[in-house]
Amino acid sequence: MTEKVRVEQFDILGEDERGKTARFSLPRQQADFIYLTRRAGSVSGNTYHLGKNPGTNPKVFVLLSGELAFSYRHIDEATHETITVSAPANIIVSPKVAHRVEAVTDIVILECNSIDNIRSDRHQADVIQEVTS
Repeated sequence: MTEKVRVEQFDILGEDERGKTARFSLPRQQADFIYLTRRAGSVSGNTYHLGKNPGTNPKVFVLLSGELAFSYRHIDEATHETITVSAPANIIVSPKVAHRVEAVTDIVILECNSIDNIRSDRHQADVIQEVTS
């Protein structure tokens, strides 16, 4: 199985009293972006993509500010993993990996995708499955 999720921290070039300067690259040429803000405590996602188009193969999120808990699992597996990601970072998600974002703080994300790409390749799946006894 391929790598499910990869997090790439930005390369911090400098930092002073004005703020930070950093650089990053995307794993592909990108024309469309979706700008998202989420408030602390909110949950988004519980979806996966089959990778039918360039925007979902892989799915790329650019976390510009804040901190989030990113939970994920391959759709053929029952167990999930959760990682904490702090900005600035890219989160790269392989096809068939269900993912869920919980904002630990207020966050700003760029999703490297178009609304049409998402609509044509979005499937619902609870990442964190309830355990029944």
